[in-house]
Amino acid sequence: MNNQLLSLYSSKWDKLCPAIKLINEDNSLEIKPANPLLVFVDKEEEYLNADIRVIIYGQETNGWYGDFNTDINSILDYYNKFYNGGRCWKYGGQFWNGYRKFWTMLEEKFPNKKIRYIWNNIVKIGKSNGKGFPPNYIYKVERNHFSIIKDELKILKPNIVLFFTGPNYDRFITDNFGQLSYTALSSFNSRQLAKISLSGTDFAFRTYHPNYLWRNDIDSFFRVILNEIKY
Repeated sequence: MNNQLLSLYSSKWDKLCPAIKLINEDNSLEIKPANPLLVFVDKEEEYLNADIRVIIYGQETNGWYGDFNTDINSILDYYNKFYNGGRCWKYGGQFWNGYRKFWTMLEEKFPNKKIRYIWNNIVKIGKSNGKGFPPNYIYKVERNHFSIIKDELKILKPNIVLFFTGPNYDRFITDNFGQLSYTALSSFNSRQLAKISLSGTDFAFRTYHPNYLWRNDIDSFFRVILNEIKY
């Protein structure tokens, strides 16, 4: 699985690197791109043999491994140490608190299931410094040279996908997966919480970033999601 991911990333790398270099060398472009978020699966066999495989998507990184690095393996190692090594829990912030909250509630619902999780982002290349969606000239490079999210999903074969991306990022989900249907759940409208028809998964949902959820009774959102998940 990690070899498949490495092969996928490598197949795009020779075109991505020159495009990133052009931005980095253009002094008129103040905001520079971060390194792409490259996924590394911890304990592959455990993940493959899990009863439930989950991918949780955030929006984009807030910087990632400093200035652009042409070494794929070092970027993979950074993900491995940050996520699989547990540094993410010390990073703090509402995203990771929300991630842990969903994780805990899912484990409580399925105590006899072996569940494994992958963290990903719907925008793979953020800003080298600072928060928020990158300028269009960076996102255009991603779309033209590093459109990999759909292929990652095929490799990782999740049973459950949860987008913590909010409705304003639906267009980026569409960029990667095409037009999908969004069905509102329970008393929520489709902007707040929707079930998505995502091919290759058992269940897929999109709700707000945990920054919003924590201010609006996060448990109520997660309870509705968990009620939809049946095994």
